[in-house]
Amino acid sequence: MSKSYVIEVGDDQAGVIIREDGESEYRFHAALRSYHALEGRRFANALLAERAAIAHAVSRRRRRHSGIALEGYRHDRTL
Repeated sequence: MSKSYVIEVGDDQAGVIIREDGESEYRFHAALRSYHALEGRRFANALLAERAAIAHAVSRRRRRHSGIALEGYRHDRTL
């Protein structure tokens, strides 16, 4: 019998991890496009998968905000 857990980050259902019979690790299946980078990754347990999804979300937010800040800076420099 397989075992599965839903992985949530805030209000997002990021994906589900599934461990099939005979396997020792869970495989991540993204439910949202923004978590597709984790698709197929393997985790020893649900906590590690949740931590990876949280880290991924934080990283995406940082990249998005730093890009906005840089665009504003570049824009100001061209004036």
